[in-house]
Amino acid sequence: MNPKIKPAGILGTIAAAGVMIALFAGCATLGEKPKPPIVPTDRGTVIYLDKYEFKRPPEGWALMRSVEGGDFELGFVKIEKGDFPTQTTFMYDDMPYGGHRDLDKRAAYYCTRFLFNSGIDLRVTKREKTQINGMDAIAISMEGENPNRNEKAKSKVYLVKKGNRIISFVCTQWRPLNGTYSQEPFDHFEGFVQSFRFLKKDFYEAFEEELGKAGL
Repeated sequence: MNPKIKPAGILGTIAAAGVMIALFAGCATLGEKPKPPIVPTDRGTVIYLDKYEFKRPPEGWALMRSVEGGDFELGFVKIEKGDFPTQTTFMYDDMPYGGHRDLDKRAAYYCTRFLFNSGIDLRVTKREKTQINGMDAIAISMEGENPNRNEKAKSKVYLVKKGNRIISFVCTQWRPLNGTYSQEPFDHFEGFVQSFRFLKKDFYEAFEEELGKAGL
């Protein structure tokens, strides 16, 4: 997973997997109108594909949807004012780097892979244990630069223990080397994470449940 949206050759794993970015304004269709992917609730949140409920960012953020085989489940991107690559993305990724089920070991490996293809020389600026909606988690803050491309990045990552698996929430802000980071997008990311609810069992949970029923 690489939460960077850039032209061809720079996007990395997101582009390789294929990403659809859409603002989902109403458009004319032939035949039956498809159900929108995001449906608002009366609780100040939205429901995405009947699977997740969360607080979405305000107007100006575009929904990112992974296609078949994508590197992440869903997210949002905002192209901000300023020189390239001034933008911020955040997302829910149900398959973060690594395979270890221990949070500390998974976090250690994750930090060696995150943004690896971007050329950014990352350093961890803060790491702490926390909880997200009652689930154990590790919060990791990172920053780094790539002088060869005149760019830098600042990220906040939550690795969360969900049952027997580890999932993640990731926010990355890109700036030119002389650019200034903005806190507001990270505040929207925090609202997204803290409000995130799972409305259905995922494939892995359902599979493990069936194995349990079968005594395996």
